[in-house]
Amino acid sequence: MSDESVITIEIRDQEKAALEAAQRISALFLSSGPCRMRRTPGEAGVQLLVYADVSRSPGEGGYLDRDAADGAGAFLR
Repeated sequence: MSDESVITIEIRDQEKAALEAAQRISALFLSSGPCRMRRTPGEAGVQLLVYADVSRSPGEGGYLDRDAADGAGAFLR
């Protein structure tokens, strides 16, 4: 897996909608799934990051199995 094909997607919204968006991204591309959910005091909603490998074709989605591929640790950071 090449780090050049891994993108970071930041989602800001209400928790339910943000999680739904992360799941939809994971249906398209191999991804970390939702991670690093944060709440900012005084702001509505959450921020969450998803790391997606866009070198795979849409439809080859799913969450990355941490033990399945070399470099998985780098993908999930």
